[in-house]
Amino acid sequence: MAELLLDIGNSRTKAVLHQAGVLTLLSGHQAEFLQADAIDAVFCASVAAAERIEQVRQESGLLSQSWCLIRSEAEKNGLKNQYQQPALLGVDRWLAMLGAKELYPAQDLLVIDAGTALTLDWVGADGQHLGGWIIPGFRLQQQAVIGHTAKVFNNSMQNAEVKIGTDTSSCLQNGCLAAAVAVVKQALQLQQVRQIVLTGGDAPLLLPYLPAEQCELDPLLIFRGLSLYIDKNCSKADFG
Repeated sequence: MAELLLDIGNSRTKAVLHQAGVLTLLSGHQAEFLQADAIDAVFCASVAAAERIEQVRQESGLLSQSWCLIRSEAEKNGLKNQYQQPALLGVDRWLAMLGAKELYPAQDLLVIDAGTALTLDWVGADGQHLGGWIIPGFRLQQQAVIGHTAKVFNNSMQNAEVKIGTDTSSCLQNGCLAAAVAVVKQALQLQQVRQIVLTGGDAPLLLPYLPAEQCELDPLLIFRGLSLYIDKNCSKADFG
């Protein structure tokens, strides 16, 4: 038997199968054809609206299983939330920090999630969340320029490098990447850490410009945090 872990976004859902302590990333095609009788429960994290979460639940076909919607807490597994209202901390950030702390216990951490937004969170060796930053991710940066400048166009960050651009597309791509790298380097100057843990679809773009001896790239970081909630007792369709 196994548990299905979901990271539900406004337009995209990422799915991982948890079985015997092993996390397996599922493609959309695989997730659609999961055998319902093989899934014990569904644990999900989402910053999307309740309607979107319910849509995913209905489309999954897993209506007889218990569903647990995880929210940020004041404390979990030794990680202590810095926010005075813990639930207001984005659950994706919370879970990424939990996952990073499990990988690197008792270490000063900088946890970076490079997705739609680029988030940075500091965690002390004692498990105290020290706070963080949120800035637009690469695509949001580009859209801010493209949306107001008709002649500037770009479809990808795949060729981005931290170097001088030689045409409009490379100027935009390289500028967005350079800005993000500069933010991370400023973060490291502001608060030194022993370990940097990165996740998110755009994390590989940042990795070459960061100190290799300190960095770990983990695409499943949020799901490592989410898997820590599997022992939570939840009833059918428990959304909080």
